[in-house]
Amino acid sequence: APSKLSARWKSEGLDAAVLYPTLGILWEAELADVELSQAYCRAYNRWIAGFCRHSGGRLVPIAHLSLGDPEAAATELRRAVREGCRGAFVVPFTITRKAHGDPAHDPVFAAAQDLDVPIAIHPSFEPFALRSQRFENAHRLPLLAAVTAAEGVRHAFTTLFDHAVFERFPGLRVVLLESGGGWIGHWLDRLDGVFEATFLGNRSALKTRPSELFRRQCFISCDPDERTIPALMRLYGEDRFFWASDYPHPDHTGDYLQALEAMAGELPGPARARLLGANVRQAFGF
Repeated sequence: APSKLSARWKSEGLDAAVLYPTLGILWEAELADVELSQAYCRAYNRWIAGFCRHSGGRLVPIAHLSLGDPEAAATELRRAVREGCRGAFVVPFTITRKAHGDPAHDPVFAAAQDLDVPIAIHPSFEPFALRSQRFENAHRLPLLAAVTAAEGVRHAFTTLFDHAVFERFPGLRVVLLESGGGWIGHWLDRLDGVFEATFLGNRSALKTRPSELFRRQCFISCDPDERTIPALMRLYGEDRFFWASDYPHPDHTGDYLQALEAMAGELPGPARARLLGANVRQAFGF
C-alpha cells in the first residue's frame, strides 16, 4: 500500500497530505459523556500519530479535541503535539452547549497559541436536536442536506468574533475545513456591515473589523470545483485560501485534480502557488 500511495502521489504531484478523521466526526454526535469523549480523543490521537510516524513527513497527523472539558482538551493538545500532531480540530457543536468562542474554551486557544499550531473547525454528524426542524426528514433531502451540512462550522466560527477570541489571542490560527470557501465572502461582508454600521455591532466585544481578523489569523479550505475562489482571494487575501479534497467521500469524485487545475488556471502565478501549497505550509507551520 505505501508504494502504491507513493506512486499515485508522484503522478499527481502531491508532496504531503494533512489527515483529518472520519471516525471522529461520527461518535461525538451520540456521546454526552465528557470523560469518555476525552478518552476517545486520546486513543485516536495516539493512533493517528503512530500511523503517520514512519511516512517521512508525507502523512501529517491532526489531533481531535473535544471541548466538553477544556482543560483536559488543552492538556491533550500539548501531549498530541509532542507525539507529532501538527494541529487539532473540533466539531461544530459542544457537549456543554457553550459557544466555541466562549471564554470557557480559552485554555485550548491559549495552548494552541503557545504551541504555534492551528485549531480547525470541521463538520461532523450532529445530534438531531441541533438540526433544523424546518421540514420533516430534512436530513433525507440530499441537495438540501449537502448545502447546509456546513452550517455548524459557520455558526461556530462566528462565535469567535462574538467573544473577541482573535483579539484576545492574536497569535491563534483558525482553519475552516470541508465547508467550501465561497460562502466566506458573504459572511465577512455581513459581519463587517453589522460591526461598522449598526447598534448590534456596538454591542459586540470586537474592536477590529471581522474581515481584518480573518485576513490576519484565519485560513479556509475550498473545494476544487468552486468557481468563485479566484475573486474571493483577491478580496480577502491570496494567503488565506487553499484547496482540499474530501475524496473519496461520495460528494467528491476522483477527478478533483482536473477541477483544481481549472480553478488554479484563473489565478496569477504567485496566487496559484499559494492555493496549491504555500498557504497550507503557512497555516500549519511546515
